[in-house]
Amino acid sequence: MKKKLSTRVFFSLASLCLLAAAAALAPAQQEPTTANLHYLVLLKRPANRPQISQEAAEKLQEEHMANIRKLHAENRLVMAGPFMDDTPLRGIFVLKAASREQAQEWADSDPAIKAGRLAAEVRGPWLIRADAIHDTDTPNTLEQYTLVLALGTDKWDSESAELKELARQHPASVAKLYEQGSLAVAGPLLDEGELKGVFIFRVAADESAKLMAEDPLVKAGYIRPVLHPWLTAKGVLAAGQPLPKTQ
Repeated sequence: MKKKLSTRVFFSLASLCLLAAAAALAPAQQEPTTANLHYLVLLKRPANRPQISQEAAEKLQEEHMANIRKLHAENRLVMAGPFMDDTPLRGIFVLKAASREQAQEWADSDPAIKAGRLAAEVRGPWLIRADAIHDTDTPNTLEQYTLVLALGTDKWDSESAELKELARQHPASVAKLYEQGSLAVAGPLLDEGELKGVFIFRVAADESAKLMAEDPLVKAGYIRPVLHPWLTAKGVLAAGQPLPKTQ
């Protein structure tokens, strides 16, 4: 029978993952407070979303982008971008909020969500370095990254001695990715659920897959990585990949 991860062990694993980021980047990690918590918003395509005309869809997209700019101007949204593959996951927001409920309220203000064309799943807090995400002078220029959802498998068991030992090894593995310049940002989610953390790689999907395959938790079968090509504005994160040239 699958065992639920206890809060104590979950936060212990999360803290270990945070140490990896802190060891790899300077200055020292700022302690999270209710004023600077980051929440990950997964934007999903509902199965029963209403059908609208192309003209209405274009208008809704304009309103969606205007709302993103508004949330950013209000210092609520710090990062956003679409997935480039055709799956129910269409993009993410990263919001800086005082609570998950507040982040959900802000996410739900999006016109596309109000119209039922998108649905928002808020996860977190997402424990990342506050200095990993930057303001950008080039918001209309996009770069490509590989976003990896680290999903827990049925093997994930809070009582597993092996899992606890691997959690102690995990920070060094993540720190190495930062040191070699492959990783833009990563961190655990401090809530319970299948999604344990998110990695955003600066390199292409094939190289990202190889790097994730060497992760101790992946090799031991506790984490299943799911990769998505993803875009965000140039300068928000450490440099990614240029967009492929269209023919």
